[in-house]
Formats: sequence, C-alpha cells, structure tokens
Amino acid sequence: MSIWEQYPLEQQEEYIKFLQVYGALTNLFRQKKGDLIPYLDSKYQETIFAKTFNGQNVDIGNTPHDILSVLGGKRIGIGLKTWMGSKPSFQKVMQLKRYQEEINEHRNNEEDLAYKISSIRNERMISDYERLGLSENDNIYHYITRDKGIFTINECAYPLIDINNLKEFNSTKTAFTWTDGYKDYKYTYGDSQIWQKFDSAKYNTLLLRTFNVKIIDDPFSFLLEAYINIFEKSKEVEEDTIEAYLPLYSYRSKQVEAKSGLNAWNAAPKNKNSDSPRPLNEVYIPIPIEFHNKSPEFFNENIIDVIALRKALKGNKDINKPEVRFHLQLPNGKKIPALLTGDNLKNFQSGSNNEYDENGKRYGQSALGQWLLLDVLGLKERKLVTKDWLEKKGTDSVRLWRNKNDYSVINIDFAPIGAFEAFMNDEPIPE
Repeated sequence: MSIWEQYPLEQQEEYIKFLQVYGALTNLFRQKKGDLIPYLDSKYQETIFAKTFNGQNVDIGNTPHDILSVLGGKRIGIGLKTWMGSKPSFQKVMQLKRYQEEINEHRNNEEDLAYKISSIRNERMISDYERLGLSENDNIYHYITRDKGIFTINECAYPLIDINNLKEFNSTKTAFTWTDGYKDYKYTYGDSQIWQKFDSAKYNTLLLRTFNVKIIDDPFSFLLEAYINIFEKSKEVEEDTIEAYLPLYSYRSKQVEAKSGLNAWNAAPKNKNSDSPRPLNEVYIPIPIEFHNKSPEFFNENIIDVIALRKALKGNKDINKPEVRFHLQLPNGKKIPALLTGDNLKNFQSGSNNEYDENGKRYGQSALGQWLLLDVLGLKERKLVTKDWLEKKGTDSVRLWRNKNDYSVINIDFAPIGAFEAFMNDEPIPE
C-alpha cells in the first residue's frame, strides 16, 4: 500500500484543492506567453503537505527529507519535489558542494568516484534517519509533475544507494552517471549536485492521481478581493507558536571553544582527584546573555528576574536557587528532561535528578549530546568539534519552539548556517 493511500480520502481531496488553488494563480508568475502549464512553488507544496496531512516540516538547509509523517506509529520521511513535464527526467536531489574536493580526488577512477559520491549521499541520509527517528526502508519521494492544464501526483521509494551494486558508469566533461540497479543517478561537477532519474518504470514508482487545473486570467483582482475580505473584514489571528535560535558555538569568539559547549566533554574531570575523562557526549549549548535580553520570555515569564534572584542567593546554602527546567522534544520522537544552568543561566543542557530512560539509566548531561553529536552529526570519537566541522555538516545553530502559553515542553532541531546571527539581528532566517 502506498503512503498516499494511508491518508484519509478527505485529506487527499483537501490537498488536491490547495494545489488547484495555487495552480489557478499561475498568471501571477508568467512573464511570457506559451503553453499554460500550471505553476507550483516547492515551498508552498511543503507547507500544504504538512498542513493537510498533519505532518512536520523538517527541512533544514536542504536536508534529505522535507516532511515527517507518522502513520500508525511508523515514522515516514518524505522528500517533496515538483517539475514541468511527466516524461522520465533527472532532478536535483542533493547538494554536495562541501565535499567537492573529496569527490574530485576520484575523478580518474569511475568505480571509486561512484562509490565516493554514493557513500557521502548515504551518510547524509543515515544522519537524517537518526535525527528524525526514521527506519531505512519506509521513506518516499512524493512528487508532482506538471503538464498543460494538469497536475499528476506520483510516489516512489526513497532508498539508500546500494553501494555493492554500482555499475554502468559513464563520464563526460560536465557530469558522471551510474546506477545501482534500482535508481539511476548523475553527478554534475559544476554545481556539485546529485541528480536522480524519476521514471515510472523504475523501482517502486506509483502514479497516484491526475487532475485538471484551471488558470485564472486575472489573478491580481482575485487576490485583491480576497485580501479585502480577510484583513479588512476580520481580525488577524495571532500565532500560537513562539520560536528562537541558539548558537552551537561561542557568540563572542565565533568558535566552538575547546573545553566548553559542544566540547564540554573535553573539560577537566569533575573530581579533582580523578584522571577519568568526562563522558563523550557530555555537552551543553551556550546561551549568550544577549539572547536572554532579547527574548526574556522564551524559557519562562521573565528569565532576567530569575537570573537576578539567583545572583542574590549565591553563596546562601540554606535557600534553594530557582531553576528553569522543562522537557525537550527531539525530532526523533523522544522527549528528555532539560534545564538551564550556570551563571546567567548560560548553559542549555539535558539532565534530571529523578527521571530515567528506557534502559533504567538516569537522564544526564549526555542525553542531549547523544542525539546532537553522536546520532545526527556522527561524532563517534573524542575529536574536538570546530565551527568548520559543523558548517561542513550544514549547521551551526539550533531552532527552538514552543506553544505560546506552555513553558513545559520545548521542541528542538538543527537550523541552517547563520540562523542564530540572523535571529539576533532580526533578519530573515536562512533556508
């Protein structure tokens, strides 16, 4: 059974209606006359898919999956795409610019080149499995092809590349193609992109629905009338979610410090008489005081008051200092206890005095580091994290968000490079 068939029919029809509405506005975007092929913006497609099917938009700086959908307890990673023309064609699926030098070292050996590109692609896929709590074989591409007056919805398997069955290598000056027997792939040297051939005759590909799209001749008048009806005749609805961003590096030095933050595991042993190193994943995310000043109501009603009270009580052992504790919702479905610690509540970390994981182990400072460093970013040894290393992984910040009136649960996920700086400067967050 396809993933599409597992959604209720009412949701399928609503999704199609949203697509038809957007396609109807095609003349907003047309600069030249020609065949009336309806237009569809990929970001709109992501938003509507998540809204209609109760999914979560999990795309962060071109990560492999756009939407997380939970069906019958199973977590499904979905890549969304759209393009003109329903004939088989290659489409861009992954940017590998950060790996360009590594890949170019293998250009003289086609088999090694296919293996290198495929391995990097698989590593990034597996990293996203860990981030989102996905299994390997349940994920799909959901894509829409557009022809004159119609949209066609398709679905196909989204597997790892079978690196043990790479074959049919072909090189030109600009590109390299190969297959693993299931899917055909292409790598273009100029932009360091992996392309995948989408073909209805290939492995696990299904044509789901074809439907007409009527294009409005004058969409400008239509939008103006809609705007007047919505904003001049009704009150604006407030957002029910609040979001913020934190850096994975020091805001002052712009680097990941060697013995703090993501490298807290490298600090001196907690016991002065011990030579035992700290646990590998013992980390915290640094919170600059500038963040608290900008967003004093993100973690509680007014964190500046809490910081002041903690300072006033410093050294008084008879009175417990106020704490800021909450639960951290990871994108893989797990929820862990967390808190803010340190002077000026500058450390964002996991930890609990009385809560235990499924193995009976008390949650500690390593729980967040396990997901962040080991599971997702793949740091499996005592190697110092650097800002360059983070950026090669495609991130240097995390996004936090919570319901407007609920401080008890904070959601977390990675954010694109530059997200924290943009947040602090009130600039658009990079995509």
